[in-house]
Formats: sequence, structure tokens, C-alpha cells
Amino acid sequence: MFLKLATNCLLLFTLIYLPHTDAEFIRAVKGATVHLPCHSLPDDSESVTVKWINRATSETICEGTLKKYSEFSTVQCISRFTFNRMSLRIENVNLSDSGNYSCKTTVVLPPPSLDYISNVMLQVEGLSLQKQNSSNDSCILLLCSLEGLNPELVNFTWIREGHGSLYSSTSYDMKSSLHLCKPHWSDGDTIICRANYSNRQTQTHIMLTSEYGSDKESRLNSLVVRVAFFIIFIIVIILIWILFCMFKYKTLSCCRGPST
Repeated sequence: MFLKLATNCLLLFTLIYLPHTDAEFIRAVKGATVHLPCHSLPDDSESVTVKWINRATSETICEGTLKKYSEFSTVQCISRFTFNRMSLRIENVNLSDSGNYSCKTTVVLPPPSLDYISNVMLQVEGLSLQKQNSSNDSCILLLCSLEGLNPELVNFTWIREGHGSLYSSTSYDMKSSLHLCKPHWSDGDTIICRANYSNRQTQTHIMLTSEYGSDKESRLNSLVVRVAFFIIFIIVIILIWILFCMFKYKTLSCCRGPST
């Protein structure tokens, strides 16, 4: 009898206080919207409080009370984070959102109060494409970097839009570079960097402009402005001269008096 009672107490203690230790792993691309799942609840749950926590900082991200067959009430969430039923919706994820999250639910009704905890690990990956400095105005150097990953095998593919693939490379340091010289590129070309890894694919792009072309356009615009000001200046001088001559003519006419 005592053994049976002890077993029941231990089972109740486990249900109330023992969290689920297995963490679900979620991968997301920078800028996307993701949903972090929460565990399911008993069918007879009438009133449940839900709280999402960032385990690294212990910060409460979202919390609210969920009534059966109704929406959340008294919801409090920080920016970009919202409830989607009990799951956590994150808009425009960035690299700093990577980490471990916990969903803690407390069944208030019917009693007794029961706590459930599930963990989710979020990994945000971002692909950046930047133009590097080049000593030759006719050449460009591009660097494509995949961030938010531990080093793994990544296949990079470079594409010149409208002209097909340029070349592919394999990297373990999450980076790939592209060096092009004219005539293999022109101002206005769009270069795409595509990364394939772990059966996933993401890409980004950049539109090319040469520093020489930009400087030339800037000098041309400056010249046009100077010429325009010079023409306006000449026109103003001519108008002033005409007005001066007309005034002088009227003054002379008044001084001479009417002709006989």
C-alpha cells in the first residue's frame, strides 16, 4: 500500500516538475518568418498560461493566457515576436535570434495546476555579398559569406544574370570570392551568389557599377550643373543690360522734351 502511494506521488511529481529535455532543432534563413513549436496539451485543458523564454538570457519573450476555444488574452510580447496559437512566431529573423528557447505552459483549469516545458533550438543562417576594394577600375572582387553556421561543406555557385553560371566552388570556411575583369562584366550586371549546404539552398545578389563609371557620371553631372549656371548667368546679364538701356533711353527722351 505504501509502495503504491509512493509510486503515485513520484509520478505526479514527474509530471509537474520534470521538463522535456529533448530540444527540437529549427533552421531559418536571415530575414524569413519562422514558427517555433510548443508541445501539445491535454484535451481537457480549460485555461492555460503560456510563456516563451530565451534560455540564454532568461528573458520572457511572450506570455499570455489561453482559454479553450478562444484566443489569447493579456498577451505581452516583445517586438517581432507574436503568438501563433501556442507556437512562437518570429518575423524578420536575424543572426542574433539564434539560440535556445523554452515554451512553458501551466494548466490552470482543471486543477491541479500542471507545468509542461519543451525546448527549441533556433539556428539562423545569413548569406551576405559584398564588393571588395580593387586597384584596377576594370576589375571587381566580390566576397560571398555564409554566417550563422559551424564550419561545414558549402557549395557556392556564381551566376551572371542573363549569361548563366560563371563557376562553382567548394568551401569549408563559409566563404567564396569572385574576381572578374572586363569584358566579362558590365555596369548594371547582376551577379548572384548561391549557397547549397545540408540539403538547403539560399542566394543573394548584387548589381555591379564601376568606380570609374560612377566618377565619370559624377563629373558629367557636375559639368552640366556648371554649364547651366553659366547660361543662366549670361541670360541675367543680358536682361539687366536690356533693362538698363531701356531706362537710359526713357531718361534721355524725358530730358529732351517733345520734338517740334
